[in-house]
Amino acid sequence: MASTSLRSVLLIVLAVAVAVSDAQLQLSETFYDATCPQAASIVQQKVNAFVDADRGLAAALMRLHFHDCFVRIDEIKMELECACPGVVSCADILALVARDATEKVGGTSWPVFLGRIDGGASFADEVNSSLPERTDNFTQLVARFARVGLDARDMVILSGGHSIGQVHCGAFFERLYNFQGLNITDPSMDPEFAAMLKVQCPPTKPFGFMALDATNGTFDSAYYLDLLTNKGLLESDVALLSDPLGVEYAIRAVQDPMAFLNEFGWAMIKMGAIPALEPYGWRKHCAFVEPKY
Repeated sequence: MASTSLRSVLLIVLAVAVAVSDAQLQLSETFYDATCPQAASIVQQKVNAFVDADRGLAAALMRLHFHDCFVRIDEIKMELECACPGVVSCADILALVARDATEKVGGTSWPVFLGRIDGGASFADEVNSSLPERTDNFTQLVARFARVGLDARDMVILSGGHSIGQVHCGAFFERLYNFQGLNITDPSMDPEFAAMLKVQCPPTKPFGFMALDATNGTFDSAYYLDLLTNKGLLESDVALLSDPLGVEYAIRAVQDPMAFLNEFGWAMIKMGAIPALEPYGWRKHCAFVEPKY
């Protein structure tokens, strides 16, 4: 479970609905300075321990913030409850975990603005249905991100989250073996790359795993280089290059990797401020809803 695709993670974890009410729009890096000053360091130490034990876990931890899902977060929550009972929200833990996991495997840090309130319901199906599909085209991807207040540029930048992690082979079998129902390989895929994939992912092994980019385990801009050299895996990834904005950004990310790392951080900040419904309060457990306290 530690090294898996975004959708596979969501099929086996519990969704945690996070709410940011109008009263929370003034998030702050110093929100817990008086009530739990050690909060950020506790989270970082736990994330470092997780990733040191399994580097592949960084991808799942980073994507929690994308989809407000639960993977090992209660372990961090329990430690925070011991240090500062009833103070740090699960929503803020997710934001800190995403930043720390990304930085641990090569990304740059970014300021995390805290003070979110947890949501009062968990609907895995609802979260799953809102995810970009692996077959989405550029227009569909833009529309999905627009629903939560993110624009096309945000979508292209945040897609760079596929710089780390793995995906089930079956997720790209159609491109590899039955493109458009013609029993051929997608002609846009690099032939040598396709040949390698067929060795690693034969038709009999749809549940095998393949790294999402050439430098799996390191957060960098290699994802965009793979796209530009026709070595992308998922249709939704390859779709980025069907629009001039995607092409322009991919070229820029390859030419200036540090700019991508910084812009990814700012896009994560923007995503972290997305308002949501059903504000609840602060959960004692992130995996389920208990009476308010």
